[in-house]
Amino acid sequence: MTKITKRTGIRIYRMKDAPELKGSDFVDDLEYANSELREVFSLLSGASASLSRVLVRQSPDEGGFSVLYLFFKANYPLLRHRHGSDCLYVIVSGSAVMGRQTLNVGDSFFVPANAPYSYTAGPEGVEVLEIRHDVESVTTSYIGDPPGRLEQVQEAVRTNTAAWNDVETGPLLQANSAASS
Repeated sequence: MTKITKRTGIRIYRMKDAPELKGSDFVDDLEYANSELREVFSLLSGASASLSRVLVRQSPDEGGFSVLYLFFKANYPLLRHRHGSDCLYVIVSGSAVMGRQTLNVGDSFFVPANAPYSYTAGPEGVEVLEIRHDVESVTTSYIGDPPGRLEQVQEAVRTNTAAWNDVETGPLLQANSAASS
């Protein structure tokens, strides 16, 4: 006989109440294949080119879903990495270039556990919802990039930092802030 678990009623998660991912205990660990990757990641992090929040984090009894909000500013080059869990991504604004594919608003992609991937935010940036199930924390392993990619990342930081500093937040978060004012 199948056990039926009764959960509490509808629960609303407000974006304005979502904590920043950085510093939360949802990020279990960041791992780097080498010191050069760590240095380039630090360069990107210091350029204020991204924003992330934990929108939903449910316990297994609540359903076990997590939803992260990620905003990568224009031309942000996400380093090649992997996570130890399956993840579904939904583009909610802007665009992203993944390999030879350009993903636009409403497009989604699935990355199975431990599959390496990267993408670059389009010229208007990209906002992504990152959805997982039955994951209590996430480890991100930066595993190395194709030849020339780290130089592209360093050039992107040099070229875009001034523009990145002019953008505080993505369109979805802006719209939510305006609606809740």
